[in-house]
Amino acid sequence: MIVGASYYDQGTSRAQVHLRKILEAPGVNAFTLPGNEFLLGKAKEAFDNDGNIINEGTVTFLETCLDNFIKYVGVVSALRKPKPIEKEDLDCNNPIATTITGVDPDDPEWAEKAAKLVNAVEGDTYVKLDHGILTVDQINMFLKSMPFELTYSDDNNQFLYYNNAHQDPETMYAKRLPSQVGNRLSTVHGSLPPARMKNVEWVVGSLRNGNEEFVRTIVPGSPAEVINTHNYQAMYYPDGSFSGINEIVFNFKPWLDWYLKETGQHLVGGKASSVPGGHSAVDATSGASESGGASATPVVAEADATSGASEH
Repeated sequence: MIVGASYYDQGTSRAQVHLRKILEAPGVNAFTLPGNEFLLGKAKEAFDNDGNIINEGTVTFLETCLDNFIKYVGVVSALRKPKPIEKEDLDCNNPIATTITGVDPDDPEWAEKAAKLVNAVEGDTYVKLDHGILTVDQINMFLKSMPFELTYSDDNNQFLYYNNAHQDPETMYAKRLPSQVGNRLSTVHGSLPPARMKNVEWVVGSLRNGNEEFVRTIVPGSPAEVINTHNYQAMYYPDGSFSGINEIVFNFKPWLDWYLKETGQHLVGGKASSVPGGHSAVDATSGASESGGASATPVVAEADATSGASEH
């Protein structure tokens, strides 16, 4: 949708026409909403002291344009075909700018050895973040206090981090060990049969291609008080390219119970054995899944006993 503002009463109308032609040009691959353009004239006089548009007719027209745009996005999204997924290299054979070389990724002491190689800061050393400054100790405390199991794998498919808040890995919903940090994803999933490894590749490839922004699943077979939820979120570099996967694993049941109690609502319908629809697939960074093929979104079946992940 093309939106513009003019200091006086025209100004950008011609620019909007030029922009539409550019967006509709071959190779740009943009879908431009037809028949709806918004140009706010005399913008210096159009807003009140609170920054709101004064003219109600203008507000109504803008709302109409936005409503049409939302409908248009829904239609266009249905036409968008996912990109073909190429075979993923789960062996870390394509080093990126931040890859630490000089130590085997599968070395059980990778974290300690890699830290020495790059003189990684620790303890009370300050780190300037996007919107704040914390010491390394404070960052660790912050991440460990999260009510989730957090895992990070980069776009070279190397498992780099998890918030080690559990003294006993057996108590985790997605089991991880300190000795796994730095591992190739092929090593993390080394015990899986080829069919299940293909689903690991499907998740990573789908997120890398932008076919999905996240993949989400509920691991069945848990006790009644547990809804073992896994969410795999694509991460991006500032230029928008894929930078890895942020995995969050947690028990959704307490959150659901709290919400129902606070709102006075309750669940109705459905079947206790059913798994909610939506994005569902495998544990891409610390577990695995099984499915008949990697071309479609797998269906959850049971948990991976060695890594707390899901089998599809």
